[in-house]
Amino acid sequence: MENIERVKRIAAIHDISGFGKCSLTVALPVVSASGVECACIPTALLSTHTGEFTGWTRRDLTDQMLPIARHWASLGLEFDGIYSGYLASPEQALILEEVIGTIAGPETLVICDPAMADNGEYYAGFDDGMTQAFRRLCARADVITPNITEAALLAGEDYRPAPHGRGYIERIFEGLAALGPRVIAVTGVH
Repeated sequence: MENIERVKRIAAIHDISGFGKCSLTVALPVVSASGVECACIPTALLSTHTGEFTGWTRRDLTDQMLPIARHWASLGLEFDGIYSGYLASPEQALILEEVIGTIAGPETLVICDPAMADNGEYYAGFDDGMTQAFRRLCARADVITPNITEAALLAGEDYRPAPHGRGYIERIFEGLAALGPRVIAVTGVH
């Protein structure tokens, strides 16, 4: 029995959108299907995602994030990875930093998807304060996965629609690298 390796475990910290192909409703089954145990800390409960819908409802769960993390720590749970995505507010990013400090071990891989914008525009309710919050989180992360809009915002570059020139993409990667993550994967580059 001593040679049986523990199943890998990741904490997914993201919203739950009741409708829409995003959030924990997508991450949970994908992570689980890969053979990794997925524990969830929901950041918000939304009726739909905010990218293409209007009139959505939202329940902010900031007050639950740290208590969940503290409970897990009291149980001695160990996490191989922490994956964060949509946050309900810049203030929630500060709480997430505490959550990471509470549940991350020295070998925990921290992955940050700075879900805040797409197609050159912030998601509903977000502004430059969200960019500043995600810059702090990206500095704490080992891996970041922004889309091209989020990457431009984080790097301090103006968003440019496709096609993207080599120089533009290089400047974005330089700006993102200055934040401190070890691995940068930008999606949506054309």
